[in-house]
Amino acid sequence: MLKILPQSFYEDPNIQTLLADGISCIVHKQVQEAVWHKEGFVSTHAITMVLKGLLRIENDEGLFTEIPAGKAVLLPKGLYTVSDIIPPRGGHFEAMVFFFEREVIARFLESLNCACSKEKSITHLVLDSSDGMRLFADSMLQLYGKNRPANRQLTTMKLFEFLHLVHASPNGGNCLTAALATLNNKERKSLREFMEANYAKGLTIEDYADLTGRSISTFRRDFKSQFGVSPKQWLIERRLEKAHELLSKNHTSVTDVVMEVGYENIPHFTKAFREKFGLPPKQLLIQSRREAFV
Repeated sequence: MLKILPQSFYEDPNIQTLLADGISCIVHKQVQEAVWHKEGFVSTHAITMVLKGLLRIENDEGLFTEIPAGKAVLLPKGLYTVSDIIPPRGGHFEAMVFFFEREVIARFLESLNCACSKEKSITHLVLDSSDGMRLFADSMLQLYGKNRPANRQLTTMKLFEFLHLVHASPNGGNCLTAALATLNNKERKSLREFMEANYAKGLTIEDYADLTGRSISTFRRDFKSQFGVSPKQWLIERRLEKAHELLSKNHTSVTDVVMEVGYENIPHFTKAFREKFGLPPKQLLIQSRREAFV
């Protein structure tokens, strides 16, 4: 199932939220067994620091990155990723993830007198974890681990402190500020490009609005202006058309198609499909199989 990060982390038993204020947060993740091909969208800028094991990330453009223990990676808002989480032999995977809302990044750049850049947004920036960064992670676990209560107002302060530690690391300074300065370039994505690439991901209208850098009302207005219909109507039509295409090509099963086009409820899908195409999806699949043997 596709995950929206960090929101889905709050319900994951393998993840402990140390500090949180809205979607700005610091979380600690431990995984005992390998996890393969985990899909997710990053809903706000993040830095993942791997403490134990190996993290592999691939985005929708095919860019593949490995982050072993002792490394950290910057992931921008709106990034779609497919991740492999691999614990070390005889141990568990461990990472600390820092999620930054736009205002935190802006304030940090202002504190360094850095202006936003018009260059292409930098993704998957891999950095070495310095001693200071690792000590910071240890202190966070000591102070706020084991479900110790913490004031949410500390969140921004601690995220600010972490960014300064990354900036002060031997190879982090110029690379980090250059990357952060480009992030706002992706805040408002091309709506048509994003929707065409991700209509089958099973996201909600709220998810699409957030991931394209818009409020729900602005998203609905921009969408109607560009597509001529409401987001809900367009998504239904686009997903049904894709389902018809897959079933016509003798796809393996109706259930697989339902999952592939972003539906979660098979009866709802079947009803909508019949209303649009005049026959149930299973019948179309049977017909396509018969034609394949003619």
